[in-house]
Amino acid sequence: MWLRILLAGIVGGILIFIMGATNHMAFHLLDRTFKNLPEPDTFSEQLKTRDLNHGFFLFPGMPTAEEQKDEATMAAWNDRYAAGPSGMLLIVHRGPLLMGELMGKELASNFIAALLAAWIISLAGSDVGFFRRWLAAVVIGLIGWFSFIASYGIWYRFPHDFVHDEALCALLEWSVAGIAIAAIVHRPPLTATQPAPASV
Repeated sequence: MWLRILLAGIVGGILIFIMGATNHMAFHLLDRTFKNLPEPDTFSEQLKTRDLNHGFFLFPGMPTAEEQKDEATMAAWNDRYAAGPSGMLLIVHRGPLLMGELMGKELASNFIAALLAAWIISLAGSDVGFFRRWLAAVVIGLIGWFSFIASYGIWYRFPHDFVHDEALCALLEWSVAGIAIAAIVHRPPLTATQPAPASV
C-alpha cells in the first residue's frame, strides 16, 4: 500500500501542478484580482525612504495589546480604519524573480499535499468505491480553501474575486488530481479466507 501511496502522491502532485499552471496561464484565473498601482515608480521610491524589510505591514497601524484595552484608543483606531484607506502591504525580499526556483518549490508543495491526501484516502476500507475516494480527495482540497483563503477574505478583507477564484482553482486542481489518487490508492476486496489488512 505504501508504494501505491507514493505513486499517487507523485502523479497527483504533477496533476495539481499542471492544473495550477493551466488555471493561471490558460484560464487566467486570478488575473483580474491583481491590479497595478497608479504611478508605481513614484510609489516604490517613496517606500525606499522607509527602509522596510521583508514582511507584512498594516495601515493604519494595529494598536498594541496594551492599547487595545483602552476604549478611546480603539474607538479612534476604528474611525481611522473606517475612513480609509486601510489595508496590508507585502514587502518581498530584494533580488531577481527566479522562476525555476519558485516552480520547483511549488511542485514540491504539490507533491506533499497529494501524498498526504493519498495517505488519508488509503485509510478507507475496501468497500469504499472509486467515486467516494475521488470525492474525499476533492473535499481535502476544499478544506484548505475554507481553512485559509476564506479566512483571509473574512479577516484581511482579501477581494471577493481573489477568494472566489482561489476556490475555483482548488476545485479544478483536486478534481483532476483526485481521479489519479482515487484510482491508484485502493484496497483489494476481502475474501472469506483473507484476514483484514493492518491499518496504515
